[in-house]
Amino acid sequence: MAMSMKKIGAIAVGGAMVASALASGAFAAEKVGDVNAFAADVVADGNANVDIVVGSNAAALDVVSAANIAAKIGSLMFKEGTVEDGAAKVSVSASAESDDYPLYVADVDQPTTTEVAFITSADKDYNDVFEDIFNGTSGDLDYLAIQPLGKLDTLVEIDDIDPSEWNNSNEDNAAEIAYIKATGTTDDDGQYDVLKNDAAYLSLAFNDAKTNYTALRIGNRIPVLGEEYVLVKLDTDDDLVIVGKEVFDGVMKEGESYDLGNGYTVKVDSVLKPISGKDPKVNIKILKDGKVVSEKFDTTQIKMVYGDIGIVVNSAWENVGSDYGYAELVITNNIVTMELGEEFLPDWKAYVVTDEGEFEKDASATGIIGIALQYTGEDEEDLEKDDTFDIADYVTFEFEDDDDDINTLFKMDESKEVSLSIGQKVSVLNAEIKLAEIDAEAKEAVVMTAPIAVLDSEASLDAADKGLILVGGPVVNALTAELADAGLVAIDNESPATLAVAAGAANGNDVLVVAGGDRAATEEAAEALIAML
Repeated sequence: MAMSMKKIGAIAVGGAMVASALASGAFAAEKVGDVNAFAADVVADGNANVDIVVGSNAAALDVVSAANIAAKIGSLMFKEGTVEDGAAKVSVSASAESDDYPLYVADVDQPTTTEVAFITSADKDYNDVFEDIFNGTSGDLDYLAIQPLGKLDTLVEIDDIDPSEWNNSNEDNAAEIAYIKATGTTDDDGQYDVLKNDAAYLSLAFNDAKTNYTALRIGNRIPVLGEEYVLVKLDTDDDLVIVGKEVFDGVMKEGESYDLGNGYTVKVDSVLKPISGKDPKVNIKILKDGKVVSEKFDTTQIKMVYGDIGIVVNSAWENVGSDYGYAELVITNNIVTMELGEEFLPDWKAYVVTDEGEFEKDASATGIIGIALQYTGEDEEDLEKDDTFDIADYVTFEFEDDDDDINTLFKMDESKEVSLSIGQKVSVLNAEIKLAEIDAEAKEAVVMTAPIAVLDSEASLDAADKGLILVGGPVVNALTAELADAGLVAIDNESPATLAVAAGAANGNDVLVVAGGDRAATEEAAEALIAML
């Protein structure tokens, strides 16, 4: 049976005064109608004056374009309000589905297999490596019949886990993987069990070619449940994995400080000349309101954790004249601590993963390639069509009813709220967000939400209460097709990048169609609109 790739559903990006990382430069698009007037009216009185609609059958590129438009409009929304230390909260939502698999065929009244394990990841290449690690081994997920279900677009992939390349010149990757094993019998009438230890969420490090795993090192970036973190420390005394959100990555001269806000600063106090043949020693201080609250004086690599602050000093050196020194470091906040062998989430225990396919609760284990959350709750029995099993409260595994057959697949419909400082960049649910600036100066905080990109199945021209931005042509966007059928827009497979206004077409509100003859032309039209806003 052929399997179909399920497309990503929709992405919503919201928050106070946020700008995503968009392509820059001059973009051209054919304009039909008063596009300039529509663009000038997307924000009114500090609030979004439009909704954004993307097609249910849209390509991933259309969804990204819709998210970028939403982020740009969000960056235009501001009112006077209190801003503490230049920070803002941003919400990101996304949905997606993996390939499916025919688990149970009703016509023959028996499962196609009585026991099978399924995986999905951010890229199908990672599935192949995962099978190489765990198939035929004595590891914790040892199972000979692993069935990959392609990729799940909303699982996070990090393309370069060591951007400063202090320890490895290769641009190694990290990616999230979901695993589950369904167990049934030949006479169970389409019922399956998910037993204790038979489901896991994993975040693993891979080589740049995506052909093998690689060692996970301190200072590497790694996804954790949809968000990018820096591995700050593997605490071998208490068996802890400690990660934090990057706020600074670079080189600081001795005597320089980095302001974390709320009165906290990190200072490279001194870099001392090394004894012959040894590394320089670095004195790192964390200060609160000018007073030292934590300090470490050592050779690199230095790992330092104080409260919600984590620091990794990768290397240090003196200038040619030995007048002063430099330290290369990563500074993080929003520290998250995983106690190995203990519940990180209810019914989900944290482990490190080794290159032997083992889940270990020892932070000093050799060959660590990632982290895992393994299901350790009660057996879930007699799961049948329309039942679901949630993996780490993050990915849903569904026993889908397909005309009494059962297809299995992974789904995600996830929302994340992240806090950013000015200039900070984060990756969340495979969207990259950067807080460029905040413009506010009053006594009361003001909460604002950028427009949400919804599916065409969730919107209507007749029921619209504000202007609409439709991303995608009539082939992929049902509302664009309605306008085309009514003769209000003219877009076909040969159309260039086009911005077309249909005046009053959405219950008296104007509609802007952002489309072209193919997905690349639609992306170009979206970039042209963003450049106008």
